Amino acid sequence: MTHSSSQNAATATLAAYVCTDQGAEVARAVVDLAACDQSAMHGGGLGGAARLCTGAQIAKTIITEMGNMSLDAACESVSEICQTGANVVVLGDRSDLGTYRALLNAGATEYFAFPVSPEEIMAANSRAAPRIQDPAPAVETRLGTSIGVVGCNGGVGASLLAQSLAFHASAAKGPNLRTALIDADLRFGTQAIDLDCKDTRGLQEALSTPDRIDPTFLGATMEQLNDRLALYAQQVHPSQSTEKLNVAFPHLIDALKSNFEAVVVDVPRAALLQQSDYATVFDTLVLVMPAGYAGVNVASWMITLLKSQAPNLKILPVLSEFRQDAKLSRGDIEKAIGHDMAAIIPNSEAAIRKAHRAAKPLVEMQPRSPHAKATRSLWNLAVAPVKKEEKPQQRSARAGFFQRAPA
Repeated sequence: MTHSSSQNAATATLAAYVCTDQGAEVARAVVDLAACDQSAMHGGGLGGAARLCTGAQIAKTIITEMGNMSLDAACESVSEICQTGANVVVLGDRSDLGTYRALLNAGATEYFAFPVSPEEIMAANSRAAPRIQDPAPAVETRLGTSIGVVGCNGGVGASLLAQSLAFHASAAKGPNLRTALIDADLRFGTQAIDLDCKDTRGLQEALSTPDRIDPTFLGATMEQLNDRLALYAQQVHPSQSTEKLNVAFPHLIDALKSNFEAVVVDVPRAALLQQSDYATVFDTLVLVMPAGYAGVNVASWMITLLKSQAPNLKILPVLSEFRQDAKLSRGDIEKAIGHDMAAIIPNSEAAIRKAHRAAKPLVEMQPRSPHAKATRSLWNLAVAPVKKEEKPQQRSARAGFFQRAPA
């Protein structure tokens, strides 16, 4: 094998750049199968092929071998070769999904881990579309609707409501949408536990590389709860820091919106408030609060902060009866926060207890329950389009509301 390209190689149909005996054996079989001359065989592997790509196309299809290159270096080499318009097939001994996805995202036509047959390589090349072609007309990508659910206080049923909205969205007799339920609380999330599921270990990988998410990756790393609903939920080890992972959640949600028709996120309050771009990825944010002074106070300043961060965000305040606290009236709460209540979520203790013991969603176990009815009503409000001429259902907050009357 030689390491230099000839004048004929510049316009060749096929060229191979390998660096091991195993790679050479496979590439030679492909060259024979394609009825090409053995002069198409070269040494140097993927890195060698990239060094020769200085603008001129070496061949229409280039079979390369990774060898001991790092994944980052391999991806960079693939990108350089693809800039010439060539189709790049990469061979290697790494069989993990991350390597496969990274190389394809870099532009490779296909990646094969040894052992591989020459017929498989030829079949992949025949499916490859030419890289240099007339620009295709722009196609508008329709993003799925995204709904975040956050509790102003603990124990208000925000996680249960997020779960109920997701199951309703995927219901065959309901919206019937391809839906993702995301438990964004990496420290204390309970979605997997409540549904008797194992942690989805792919969540951390998805947060680390959200730009590489595709249907294949999601199918391999998400828990399929039913035909239309998939779950991401994982509690990290107590000693593990969640700061960098939490920062990546907005990017992950954006990526999921391109793969699902609906994305429902169980959002931890602290992470939402610490990141100014978190609220911008949602179409609707459901704010669940108890009928008490502390909850109403938190809801009031959360609404003010979130509207400054995401002016177009639809905020739906929800009154939870899970906690009674001061048992303030609905009217007083609406005046205090400057918003009408979108729904009231009833406690339904007996029904919730039965659903938790069965590890089943409440809206499916009791579809006629007050909780299920409130969920359906809230969903309709969440996905309803907002007309530009309509004014938000806001009111002026009443001064002095949080100053309690003297005993």
